[in-house]
Amino acid sequence: MKVWIFLLAGSMALSTAHAQLTSTFDTGTEGWTAIDNQSGPTPTFVASGGNPGGFIQVRDGVGGTAAYFVAPAKFLGNRASSYGQTLRFDLQVSITANSSTAGVRLTGGGLVLVKLLTPDFQLPVVRPNWSSYSFRLDESVAWRVGSTGGPLATPAQIQTVLGALTELAINGEYSTTGADEGGLDNVVMEAGDPGLITVYNALSLNNDLQNDFFRIDNIQTVSPVNTVTVYNRWGDEVWMGTNYDNDRVVFVGKSQDGSVLPSGVYFYRINAEAGEPLTGYLHLRK
Repeated sequence: MKVWIFLLAGSMALSTAHAQLTSTFDTGTEGWTAIDNQSGPTPTFVASGGNPGGFIQVRDGVGGTAAYFVAPAKFLGNRASSYGQTLRFDLQVSITANSSTAGVRLTGGGLVLVKLLTPDFQLPVVRPNWSSYSFRLDESVAWRVGSTGGPLATPAQIQTVLGALTELAINGEYSTTGADEGGLDNVVMEAGDPGLITVYNALSLNNDLQNDFFRIDNIQTVSPVNTVTVYNRWGDEVWMGTNYDNDRVVFVGKSQDGSVLPSGVYFYRINAEAGEPLTGYLHLRK
């Protein structure tokens, strides 16, 4: 009886691919923009008076609407490892808050999630003071789908949004009076350990549904942006895939043109968006 098992060839941690993301605004706006009634006022960098140091400020010029601070690209993309972690930030307002509109908006994967500041927290205090907020990015917090009156988000919906995050918006305006200002400081999106990229170097092409592809565990969680290349023993490239995912982009023992490769030892190289490349060997049998 033939026994064929996956052989662990190597692993690597690329926690920097989803490291804790921060904006302290000590030297500038750090790429943050703003939305006020679907237009874009530019946040102002204020060098002092933050919590501590600098902060950014936005002026609401449209009465009855909210002015949102909008995060730059570094907070977006695959943030799956932030599920179950926290989003933290500090707020202040120029006029006493009287409106409990949504404090945070997350958009991604075809869904919009919103979270009120209240009743978990008080509305922001008037400057020069600051109010600090911390929300878990999971179902333990009342994230709602679509609007503040929408249904509670499920774990799957929250994970869907975080896995393809296209917008993180933090409300900076909590008054129905026009021409008020809001300040933002110390934004932190935490990330859990995304795990290890773990490579299994056994590949069998006998159609027994075991070891029938080159399996790389956690590659999409750790580094969805990646390139995997397979070489023969002479160093010739025989296959290359971008954004390997063990499903649509996967090495199954065939060359780039679809020809079945001969049995033997091959070598792989995994280039991820962070960390050093991972290299090793691969046993291919028919």
